[in-house]
Amino acid sequence: MIPITMVVTQQEMPVLQTISRLDRERAISIKGNVGAGHSQQEAMAKVYELAKTLPLGLRVAPGGQASQLEETTSGLWFAVLIGIMVAYMVLASQFNSFLHPVTVLTILPLALCGAVLGLVVTGKTLNLFSMIGLLLLMGIVKKNSILLVEYAEQVREHEGTGPRESMQKGAPLRLRPILMTTVATMMSAVPPILGLGPGTETRSPMAAAVLGGLIVSTVLSLVVVPCFYVATGNIRGKIFKNRPTVPTHSTAPIPHHAGHP
Repeated sequence: MIPITMVVTQQEMPVLQTISRLDRERAISIKGNVGAGHSQQEAMAKVYELAKTLPLGLRVAPGGQASQLEETTSGLWFAVLIGIMVAYMVLASQFNSFLHPVTVLTILPLALCGAVLGLVVTGKTLNLFSMIGLLLLMGIVKKNSILLVEYAEQVREHEGTGPRESMQKGAPLRLRPILMTTVATMMSAVPPILGLGPGTETRSPMAAAVLGGLIVSTVLSLVVVPCFYVATGNIRGKIFKNRPTVPTHSTAPIPHHAGHP
C-alpha cells in the first residue's frame, strides 16, 4: 500500500466559520478606515476603480458608512429643495409679495459658490458634513437680504419713495447689523478649520463651507440684493404705473437702531 502522504500534501488552513450572503449571493465583507488626509469619497472612488479588475461574476456593494453616505446625500439634496420652498412661502406671507422673496433668495447661489470656494481653498471635500454646512449656510445668509429688503420696504411705505431712494436710505442703516452678525458667525467657524481639539476632522468641512459662503455672500449681498430690489421695483412700477400709490401716513417713526427689525 502507498501512504497517502506520498500523493497528497496536508496543510492546515483557516476556513470560513460562516457563509455570508447579500441579495441571495455569497458575500465577503472587507472593512477599513479612511487614512489621514483622505476623504471617504476618495476611498470609495479607489474601490470602484479596483472593482473594474475583478473577475466576471464578482461585484462590489458598499456597506456601512459608505452606503449611509450615499443615501444621506440624496436625502440632503431633497431637504435643500424643501427648505427653499418653505423659505419662499414664509417670506411671501411676511412681505405680502411674490417678488420680494425672490430678491431675498438671490443670495443663495452666491453663498453656494462661496461654500465651494471655501472647500477648495482649505482642501476639503464635499461630504456629509460639508453638505450639513450648506444647509446651515442657507439659513444664515438669508438674514442679510431680509434686513436690507425689510427696512427698504419700511422706508417705502412710510415716505412713499421709489425703490432706489428707499434702498439708498435703508442700506447704510442696515450695514452695521449685517457686518456684526456675520463677523460673529464667521469667528465661530475659525477654530474647527484650524483643527483645534479632537474631532475636528469631521467638523472642519462644515466650518469651511460656512465660512467661505459667509464671506462671499456678505460682500456680494451688499451689491446684488440692492440692485435686484431696485430692478424688480422699477419693473413692478412700470407694470402697475396706472394704479395710484398712496404713501402710508404713520405717526410712528422708522426705527433707526442698529439691531434686528
